[in-house]
Amino acid sequence: MLRRALGILALLLCAFPEVATAQGFSQASQNKLERLIVYGDGFAFGVKEPDDWRADTGEIARKYHVNILFAPRQAAGGNENVTIRVRVNRKVDENTIEDLNYDMEQYKKEFPEAEFTDLSVKHPEYRTFAKLVCVPDQFYEYVAYINPGPVSRFTFSAAMSKTSKPATPEEMKAFESVLKSLVWLSAGVSQK
Repeated sequence: MLRRALGILALLLCAFPEVATAQGFSQASQNKLERLIVYGDGFAFGVKEPDDWRADTGEIARKYHVNILFAPRQAAGGNENVTIRVRVNRKVDENTIEDLNYDMEQYKKEFPEAEFTDLSVKHPEYRTFAKLVCVPDQFYEYVAYINPGPVSRFTFSAAMSKTSKPATPEEMKAFESVLKSLVWLSAGVSQK
């Protein structure tokens, strides 16, 4: 199984020559990689790091219970006012909109004053369902559920959180670029 996973990774590296995995907020290179490969038990996906943001798949991402977290470069040391997070979730069925609706109901229970708005962000290939949930002057959560379709037994959830005020146009651009860059690579990865 490990040999198969390494073979898949080697093929991916050939297909995407400027690919790397994100391991913490790296200060080593100023070169922009084409795509980061994020992997876990049973999955691998690619995602692009937005300009002027840094990716983390280590301690900070684990703190947020996500597979990868992006923060603005100037805030890479923690205490971020805004983060973009991506998580892979096991899929029960292809009815992803119901997963989003369920989570919105949970927000309503926890924050009765929350306001909900449809978002018009879309992945170029995968079905996407997105909402903005906010409590004005407290938090703004931009949430998207992305379904790669029947080829995958997983979905993506992408979220951007911001405290106190809505996202700026630059932050929305970064969120959309992360969402649109997601690419499902494999469900055959095994960690040992």
